Formats: sequence, C-alpha cells, structure tokens
Amino acid sequence: MSVNTVERILWEFGEYPERLGQFQANPTEHLASYQLDDVERKALTQFDLKTLAELGVSTLLTMMVWPMIKGPEGMPFTYLEHMSGGKITAPPTP
Repeated sequence: MSVNTVERILWEFGEYPERLGQFQANPTEHLASYQLDDVERKALTQFDLKTLAELGVSTLLTMMVWPMIKGPEGMPFTYLEHMSGGKITAPPTP
C-alpha cells in the first residue's frame, strides 16, 4: 500500500487537468501505470472518500479533488455526506 502514490495521483489531477480527463474517460487504464494495491485502485476508481481516509489519504486533498470529479454542486455537504458513509446528522437544536 502506498498512500504517497494515491496522494500523488490526486494531486496530479489539479496540477495536470489532462490526467483528470484521462482518469474520467477510463479509470482502469489511467491507474494501470501506478503501483497500487486492489483496495487503493478500487477506492480511487469509485472515489470512495471513506476508504481513502481510512487508508490515510489526506482529507484536505480529497476535498480539493472532490469538486473536480463530482462537480461543485452541493459542496461541502455532498463531500461530508460521503465522508461519513452516506449520512449527515444535523446538530441538535437549542
């Protein structure tokens, strides 16, 4: 497992937008040149935020990349919803 490699891939999406386009067009082909284990590859392909965080990937980095992959609509709530496994609980009302 290489958190550094996963983070480099995500960072490159911002640095080199054509790589994001390649990833979006064919994630499997784009990730083939990187040394990733099956869990990392699946988490990236599905952009599974919770798994990426559990692997130790920077949540600030995934938050930066989220709108590039999913679009800015609903940010930050859709991001937070995915980070929490699909559920956001409202704070208690006073």
